[in-house]
Amino acid sequence: MSDLSSKERSIVEAVSADRLMSDTETMAQWVRLSGTEDEARSFDYVEGVLREMGLTTTRHTGWAYISLPESAELSVEGREVPAITHSMVPDTPEGGLGLPLIYVGRGTAGDYASRDVRGKIALIDGIAIPGKAHAAEEAGAAACIFANADEHVHEMIVSTVWGSPTPETRDKLPKVPVVSVGAAAAQTLREVLQETEEPTARLATRVWTGWTEIPTLTAQVDGTEEPEKFVLFSGHIDSWHYGAMDNGSADALMLETLRVLLTRRESFRRSLRLAFWSGHSHGRYAGSTWYADHLWEDLHENCVLHLNTDSPGGRGATVITEGQAMAETRSCAADAIRALTGEEFNGSRFGRSGDQSFMSLGIPSLFMFVSEQPPGQDESAGDVTELLGGPGAKGGGVGWWWHTTEDTLDKLDPDLLVRDTRIYAVVAYRLLSDPILPLDLRASAEELVGHLRAWREKAEGRLDLSSVVSRAEEVSELASSFQDRLRGAASSAEPETVRGLNESIRRAASELVRLNYARSGRFDQDPALGQPPVPLLAPVDELVSTEEGSDAAHELLTLLVRRRNRVLHGLSEAKKILRSGLDLLPGAEA
Repeated sequence: MSDLSSKERSIVEAVSADRLMSDTETMAQWVRLSGTEDEARSFDYVEGVLREMGLTTTRHTGWAYISLPESAELSVEGREVPAITHSMVPDTPEGGLGLPLIYVGRGTAGDYASRDVRGKIALIDGIAIPGKAHAAEEAGAAACIFANADEHVHEMIVSTVWGSPTPETRDKLPKVPVVSVGAAAAQTLREVLQETEEPTARLATRVWTGWTEIPTLTAQVDGTEEPEKFVLFSGHIDSWHYGAMDNGSADALMLETLRVLLTRRESFRRSLRLAFWSGHSHGRYAGSTWYADHLWEDLHENCVLHLNTDSPGGRGATVITEGQAMAETRSCAADAIRALTGEEFNGSRFGRSGDQSFMSLGIPSLFMFVSEQPPGQDESAGDVTELLGGPGAKGGGVGWWWHTTEDTLDKLDPDLLVRDTRIYAVVAYRLLSDPILPLDLRASAEELVGHLRAWREKAEGRLDLSSVVSRAEEVSELASSFQDRLRGAASSAEPETVRGLNESIRRAASELVRLNYARSGRFDQDPALGQPPVPLLAPVDELVSTEEGSDAAHELLTLLVRRRNRVLHGLSEAKKILRSGLDLLPGAEA
């Protein structure tokens, strides 16, 4: 820990395994379904701890579309098969369904191209993730059965609608029943399929779904220099079953991080805002989305970074190099992890998951998982990576017990939970106390240039993206100059100049984050589906597969020209902000 300051060493040495495990044990006594009395008791507990530490709390209450699975009955050719159903799927009709069962492998486009699933029940390998359920529905399946590789079945929510639905998104909610089975039950289904071609499966499900009020709990420690600016530090309280790791240990980590940081609160230049969500597991991040909607102006104008925590301290979670990070936040994580552990942080690109409800606002993010299992330890890790990770994610998941009845206190390692908490404590302290916001605009701009060059190459001959790449390169050069001249500026700059520099960093980062991660406008949410970097240009993939001169090609070109304009505009805004920031630095040209 030689790279830590004396204040940072005192912070990390104060982290207590006993307090972490005690708070986790308390949280794990309740099954915390969104909007229920037991969840409210867990919110009461966290609020009590925050008040004991001297903080003023706010309990927001908002309406959200919540879905709680109730029951599932499944049989094939008279053989009963244990199954569970999932959030956001419809009930079966009265009396259930009796339809042919057909195996579709992993449920890829190729699998459906070679099989007619219309009006049938599709058996799909893997866990029930939204993209696969949506693909089966699009192919005409009347219902889905997901064959989990683990014996304990993973609870899931299969809606692609991010947060609560609107009139524009309601038709995107799942329209067919979905269930999952464990490894032994899946083997039974495969045996029946070998004996009988398209055997009859009977399925009956019940799911409660509707609008209900859910809580969001916040508390804030004000900074001394820029108190209106804040780091949003968040985690969800709701859970599947007792959820000791997901997300009891994360709630404990937040409380312990706060406790050890409070001893150094006089060093906070900007504020720390803690937010505890409901509606994560049973409303597709409905709580954080509600907060993004209802606190939009404050977040847009003042939030400098979203620091999220989910499922830390798992038994065997020895991988701490692949946590989620953006280009602009990666170095902050890497410096802390290197100082604490000696390991080199790679970081994984954020996927479209995990209460990342602030990307369309352009707020930089760091972490969801900070620690994971080694690859190959978990049969379902690949599905979890597809669901939660971005392109190229290398983590091994957070344990076979994730989203199952087995997520209990014994699945945690106190020493690893202390390690994870120390990482958050150092990262949070630096974000709060560094005079200059530790966001790497150079890395962000360089990454964006690389993505845009890749789109230009893919679109060559069909859509001219040279102007986009050229302008992005200008942004990258400005960001590099800004970053170089920023070094040492804090030690000599006046307080007002430092504030101006930080505002330039925040606003430039906002433009780059939106271009890199968001397709929607600033006031909306992208769906809970995987999307490529610079998702505004994703229709290029479809364009290059269409016949030139066709109606489809002309329609896609019309769309993409408008999207190109949006990218160019965002880059122009970033240029203006960076030039204004450079004007604040010593040696700026008149």
